[in-house]
Amino acid sequence: MQPLFETERLRAYVSRVEFAKPLLAYERGNIQACKPFSVTHQSSYYTLASFQALCSRQASLYEQKRMLPLLFFLKQDQKHIVGTVYLNHIVWGASLSAKIGYSIESGFWRQGYGTEAVASVISYAFDHMKLHRLEAHIMSSNEASRRLVTRLGFLDEGVCRDYLFLNGRWEDHLRYALCNDEARP
Repeated sequence: MQPLFETERLRAYVSRVEFAKPLLAYERGNIQACKPFSVTHQSSYYTLASFQALCSRQASLYEQKRMLPLLFFLKQDQKHIVGTVYLNHIVWGASLSAKIGYSIESGFWRQGYGTEAVASVISYAFDHMKLHRLEAHIMSSNEASRRLVTRLGFLDEGVCRDYLFLNGRWEDHLRYALCNDEARP
């Protein structure tokens, strides 16, 4: 199985059914660490069958060019996912845009893996997919994520009020955007 691309320390693979088991382990292992910033799922969500269906849907959306679902592994460990980066809501035509979302396994926080993974996806989106604009929506309390996108050149465009329902309440998110001035429809 070939990676879509590699970075200095990571290999990026497009999500497929074969990755359901490591993705399930990744998600289970990060429930508590990511809880303040993530959608709460019922325990029935965390089953192999559920993740096989999820990976199948992601692979289908990738084939339709509507999503880029990437799973990142360390080059020396092809069994455990250390992070995910997703380009969602890809819009072609005059917009050439997508929303970017990401997470890193909590044991790898503050070691540069998030920056490395997200920067590689930005390069892929702009250089290979020829997208013009990427948006990240981040809770104001998620300071590490805000620092990450700012470090990579994203600009704060303001508040999206009541953007997502998380942990029992509507949460505002800050909208950050990065544009590729080289892209043309």
